[in-house]
Amino acid sequence: MQCDAESGILRDSFQQLLFLFKVFCCMAEPTPPAAANTAAASATPTATTSQPKAAKKKPQQDGLREITESFVVAFVLAFLFRAFEAEAFVIPTGSMAPTLFGRHKEATCHACGYHYAFGASDEIDENSGQLVGPRILTALCPNCRFENAVKDEPAFKGDRIIVNKFPYEFHDPERWDVPVFKYPEKPTTNYIKRLVGLPNETLVIKRGDVYRQEEDRSLTILRKEPYKQKVLQIPVYDNDYAESSLHQVGWPRRWAPMERTDADVAAPEGKLAIGKVAGWVDSKNGWEEDDATRSFALNADKVSELKWLRYRHIIPSPRDWALVHPEKLGGRDPNFFAQDNDLGGPRPQLITDFCGYNSYTGGNGRVDDDPFWVGDLTLTATVTVQSVGEKPEFVFELNEGVRCYRVRVDVATGQAKLISVVRLNPGSEEEDLLGEAPTKLQGTGKHSVRFANVDDRLCFWVDETLVDFGAKAEYRVDAATQPGPRDDDLMPVAVAASGVSARVSKLLIQRDIYYRASQLDGQDPGRFHRADDEEHADTYSLWRSLKDPAEWSKVYFARAREAKFTLGDDEYLMLGDNSPRSQDSRVWPNSRGAIRRHAVPRSALVGRAFFVYWPHGVSFLNDGQGYPITYFNSPDGQDRVPDLRFPFYPNFGSMRRIY
Repeated sequence: MQCDAESGILRDSFQQLLFLFKVFCCMAEPTPPAAANTAAASATPTATTSQPKAAKKKPQQDGLREITESFVVAFVLAFLFRAFEAEAFVIPTGSMAPTLFGRHKEATCHACGYHYAFGASDEIDENSGQLVGPRILTALCPNCRFENAVKDEPAFKGDRIIVNKFPYEFHDPERWDVPVFKYPEKPTTNYIKRLVGLPNETLVIKRGDVYRQEEDRSLTILRKEPYKQKVLQIPVYDNDYAESSLHQVGWPRRWAPMERTDADVAAPEGKLAIGKVAGWVDSKNGWEEDDATRSFALNADKVSELKWLRYRHIIPSPRDWALVHPEKLGGRDPNFFAQDNDLGGPRPQLITDFCGYNSYTGGNGRVDDDPFWVGDLTLTATVTVQSVGEKPEFVFELNEGVRCYRVRVDVATGQAKLISVVRLNPGSEEEDLLGEAPTKLQGTGKHSVRFANVDDRLCFWVDETLVDFGAKAEYRVDAATQPGPRDDDLMPVAVAASGVSARVSKLLIQRDIYYRASQLDGQDPGRFHRADDEEHADTYSLWRSLKDPAEWSKVYFARAREAKFTLGDDEYLMLGDNSPRSQDSRVWPNSRGAIRRHAVPRSALVGRAFFVYWPHGVSFLNDGQGYPITYFNSPDGQDRVPDLRFPFYPNFGSMRRIY
C-alpha cells in the first residue's frame, strides 16, 4: 500500500509537470524551419546577391530571439514549478529531529565510537547571522552517555528539503504526514511538523501515546503504519558500540547470559556487581560473548531447554566515566563508586525518552531531561543458525509493565507463534496465543529479525518482510487503567534459543517517540512554562527514581497530567518528532486570540515534505574539517564560529525520502 500510494503521487506530479511543460513550449515555440524560410523569401528582394549583409544578420537575430524566448520559458517553468509543484526549504531548528535536522553538529564518541548528531541552533541567530547563545561545550553520546568535548566540532546548517506542493490540492492530508504550513501566530513564517490530529477530532496525549476520544469518551490509540513506525525509531543501545574501557575495569555488560531463579541470592560484594533483578541472575548458561565481532554464540543443538540472553538498561553517568577518563571531566575524583554518586553505582534503570539530539551542555541543553518511562520498544538482530538439533527454537521477548510479548519460532519449520504473557504476580505467567504464521527463519542460514511493540501493536519482520499474525497483533489496553512499570522493565528485552548452534549479532534496541502531554490552557497569550504546563511538575523526582519502578510509578501517578485538544472543520493538530524541545500545537502562544490556539487551518498548508536533497556537505582536508571561509561573530567581536567550510563533497548517504 505504501509503494502504490507513493508511486501514484509521483506519477501525478510528473504528468502535471509534463503537461505544463508542453503547454508553455507550444506557446513559446519558434517558427518551424519551413515556415521561416517561406517568410524570409517573401520579404526578401529578388536580387538577394546585392544585399549580402542583411542575409547574414537575419540568422543572428533569430538565434538571439530563440535564446531570449528559451530563457523566458525556462524562467516561467521554474516559477510555475515553485508555485504549483515543489519548493526547497531549509530546516533551521531541531524540532523534527531525528527525522529532520536543523543546525547541528556531529561527533564520534571517544569512548564507544558511536557517531551521532546533536542540535546547535541555540548558538546562532539565523536572522542576524550573529553568535548570540552560549557555546555548546560537551554532548552526551546517546549510546554510552560519555560526555564528549564538542566546542570545536564543525557545525552544519539544517537539512534542505523538497516540499511537494500539489498533493493537498487533490487529496486530503493524512495522519502522520510531514507538512509545511504557515505558523498561525506569524503567517509569514513556515513551520514543519508531523500531522497527528484530523478535523473534528478530540485528541488526548497520555503517557507518550496519542489517542482519539470517541463519542462514548473511550480512547482509541492512533497507530503509525508499520513502514512509518520503522523509520521513526530513536536509538536506545547499539551493542556494536560497547563501553569497552568501562568493561575492562569490571563495569557490567548490558547484554548478558542469565537465568531465572526463585532462590534467595546473597547481595553481591563490591560496587560493580548487579545481583538479582526481577528474579534474574547472571549465569554461564552456554552463551559466549565475542568482543571482536560484538556477537554471542550458543552451541546447544543437543539442548532442549531455552538459554536466555537478556538486556539490562545500565546507564553510566559522566561521574562513572571519570574512572577511566578522568582527564575528560576536569580532573574530578575518579573514586566515584564510594562517593559523590547519588544514583548508587551501576544498576539497571527504566528506559526513558532520552533524546541525544538535545543532550548537551551550553546553549539551552539539559543532560538530565529524560524522566519519562518508555515501554514501546523494538529489538533488531542478525541470527545465524549453524546447525539444527531436536526441537530447535528461537524466542524474542519484549516486556512492558505487567505484559510480556514473545515470538517463538520453530527453526525446523519456520513457523512462528505470537504470544502474550501476563505477569500479575511474581513468578506467575498466563500465556495467550495471538497468532501463527510462517517465516523465512527455517533451518540453517543467516537472517535479520526485528520485533516491535509500538502503539499497542506487535510487528515482526524477518529479512525485512513483515510477518502477518492476524488481527490480534493489534491489542488494546485501557489507557485509564494501564499500570506503570515493573521490575521486569529494568531488563525488558531478551533473546533465547534451544536445540540450535547459532550466533546472534547486530543487537540494536530502539524506542518509539514519546509525545509529552504539554499544553497551554485557554486564552492565555503567554508561552510555554515547564513547571506549570508539562506532563509532570516534578521531573527531578521522576529522574531520581528510575532505578526503582515501584517508586517511579508512585511519583508519576501522584501528579501526572494528560493533554486534550479539540479540532473543528478543516483543522489539524501538528506535533514535532523532538517532543521535549518542539514548539508545536501543544504550546503555541495565542496573541492572535484564536478559539483553538493549537489548530492549523487547512488553508495554511503549503505542501508535504518529500525528500532531503542536501543534508550537509562533508568537509575534507585539514583533518577532515576543511578550511573555514565565513564565520558567525559574537556581537562584541570576542568570539566567532566557522560557518562555510571548503572543500566539501555532497553527503549522498543522508539523502533520503521523508516519511
